[in-house]
Amino acid sequence: MGTAPSTSNGPAAVNQQASTKQETTEESIPPIKPALPQASKQGLANDQDVEALSSRIALLEKQLAELALKDRMSQPDQQPRSSPPSQESSPAREDQIPGFCGNQDSQAAQETAAAAAAEAEIAMGTTRVVMHQLVLPACVDLLGICFGGQVLSWIDICAGLAAKTVARGPVVTASVDSVHFIRPVRKGSVAIIAAMVNRTFKSSMEVGVRVEEEDVQTGARHHCCSAYLTFVSVQARDAPGRSGKPLPRIIPGAGRQQEVYAAAEARRNERLAMRKSKSAGRSSSTHLQPVTHREGMPTLAPPVRLVGLKQSAQRQMVSPARTMAHMTQLIMPQNANSLGITFGGQVMGWMEQCAYIAASRVGRGGHLLTGSMDSIAFARSTRIGDIMYISSMVTGIFGSSVEVMISVHGETPSQGMVFHCGDAFATIVSVDLVGNPVPIPFELDPAGDVELERCSGAEDRRGQRLRDRTALHQQQQARFSLDGTAPLLEAPDLRVPA
Repeated sequence: MGTAPSTSNGPAAVNQQASTKQETTEESIPPIKPALPQASKQGLANDQDVEALSSRIALLEKQLAELALKDRMSQPDQQPRSSPPSQESSPAREDQIPGFCGNQDSQAAQETAAAAAAEAEIAMGTTRVVMHQLVLPACVDLLGICFGGQVLSWIDICAGLAAKTVARGPVVTASVDSVHFIRPVRKGSVAIIAAMVNRTFKSSMEVGVRVEEEDVQTGARHHCCSAYLTFVSVQARDAPGRSGKPLPRIIPGAGRQQEVYAAAEARRNERLAMRKSKSAGRSSSTHLQPVTHREGMPTLAPPVRLVGLKQSAQRQMVSPARTMAHMTQLIMPQNANSLGITFGGQVMGWMEQCAYIAASRVGRGGHLLTGSMDSIAFARSTRIGDIMYISSMVTGIFGSSVEVMISVHGETPSQGMVFHCGDAFATIVSVDLVGNPVPIPFELDPAGDVELERCSGAEDRRGQRLRDRTALHQQQQARFSLDGTAPLLEAPDLRVPA
C-alpha cells in the first residue's frame, strides 16, 4: 500500500524541515577535545534546544582558538600562522606557559646554590666518628692480646666512615701512615676508636684516628695507638663525561685544631716525597713474588729448626728465603665496600697475619706481638671476585725484634694477569708470658743481590721507628682529646699485670 507524497505546506512539511535542520547541525559539528557529552536526538524537542547547543559549541570553539593562539605566541621560535587555528589543536602544556617552569627552575637553582654553599665548609669538630668495640676471644691471641691486624681493621672502618660523611659519597683507602702499638688491647676490655677529618685537598683527605683501651672493671683508659690515613673521594675525581665534585673545606676551631690542620699539609708533602723516593730507589724485582704462575720456585722452603741450646749466646745463621710465608685470599662481598673494592683494613689485617707467620720461623721460644706497621700506599685496588696474594719475608733481626717485609699482589681470574698492590714493613717483637723481651736466636744470611737489596736499609728503618716511638711517648705528657678541646688525665691502672 503506497504512501502519499507530502506537500511543502502543512504540519508534516514543517516537522520534516525541523528534523532536517537538526540532523544537518549535528553532523556539521566537528569533534571537540575534551569530548563533550553528545545530546541524543530525542532530547532536541524544538528549535530552541538546537540554538542553545549551537551557541554553546561556538563559545567553546572561540575559547579553544584563543588558547591555541596563546600557545603559538609563547614560543619565540615559531611565528603565528596566517590560517585560522584548527579546532583539532591540542591544549597548551604547562611547560609552554610563559613563566611556569622559569619560576620553578629559579627556585630550584637557588636552593641548590644555598645547599652547595652550606656544604662548601665543614667544621673540623663535626667530622668525628666514634666506635666502641668489645674485645672478644676471637680477636685475641694466646696471651689475650688483641691482634694488631684486628685493630688496624677497626681503624680503617672508623676513618672511612668519617671520610665518607665529608665526601658525601664513596671513598677508598689510598695510604696509611706508620702505626705504633704503644700498649696492647686485652681481652674483655673495650676498644674506643675515634676518627676525625684533619684536612681536605683536591680529591683526597687526611683522617686522624686514636685508639684507647678502657678496662671494664676499673674504668682506666690508656692510649694504645694512633694513625693517619689518606682517603680519596670517588666523586671528587674527574671522569669521562663529568667533572669531579670538589670536597668541602675543613674549618679548624681554636687551639690545637689549628696545629692539626697545619700539620696535615706537612704530612701530605712528606708522603708525596716519600712515594717518589721509594719508586725511584727500589726496583720492582725486590717485590716478594707469589708462588702462583711461577716455575722453578719450591712450594715450601725447608723448615727452620733451632740446633743446640736456646740459651747459647751464638746465634744461628738462616737464609731469608727460608722464612718466606704465603697467604692466598679470595675477595668476598664481606671483604669489600659498596663499590666492590676491598677494605684497606682487611688487607692490612691479612698482611699482619702473614708477617706473623714469617716472624715465627725465627722467633722460636718466645711469644710474638706486633710492635708497628710501617706506612703503606696502595698502588692498585682489588675487587670482589679477585684473588689476593700476600707474601712475607724476614729482612732484619735486632735483638728481640724482627723486621718483616710484606708484598701484596692481586689477580683478576678472567684476565689472568697478576698485578702489584703495595709493600710494607712490620715489626714483630718476641716476649715471654709476662711481657719481657726474648732474644731472637737467629741471624740472617742473605744470598744474592735481590736478598741483599731487600735487607738493605733495615738498620735505617729501625732507627726511624725508634725516633717515632720516642716522640709518641713524649706526646703522652700532654695528651689532648680527639678534637683538641681539653687535655685528658690518665686514670691510674689498677689491674694486676698479666
